[in-house]
Amino acid sequence: MTFQTPDDDLTPVARAYVYRGEWVADCPRVGCGNVEFLYQAAAINGPRTLRKPFYHCSNCGMQANVDWPRNEMEIISTLVVRPIPDTRNWYPQDHPVAVNFRIPHGQSVRDLINENEEHGVK
Repeated sequence: MTFQTPDDDLTPVARAYVYRGEWVADCPRVGCGNVEFLYQAAAINGPRTLRKPFYHCSNCGMQANVDWPRNEMEIISTLVVRPIPDTRNWYPQDHPVAVNFRIPHGQSVRDLINENEEHGVK
């Protein structure tokens, strides 16, 4: 196994995705494997409502810009109406987690709305 030092930032961008209704991103440092929330709470134990200005890994310390989808708010507002948190997921096209686990990826907001309608969620 090879480990990178902080100066070996080969992928300085963290790709935003939605997992269980929360915007998160995987650490772009090869070998780290950490995931961070991309929103933080304004108060202790409050809801995560403040968008972080960049990705900061609490595991390895890497900082990176975040690759956000242009329709971030439309995606999350379509997902949060789903009653079961495990179904509130969205991955950008070709995201490695989605590809590895054969999870839908690159879905449009229309695709998400259609899924909602198929399951009786309005």
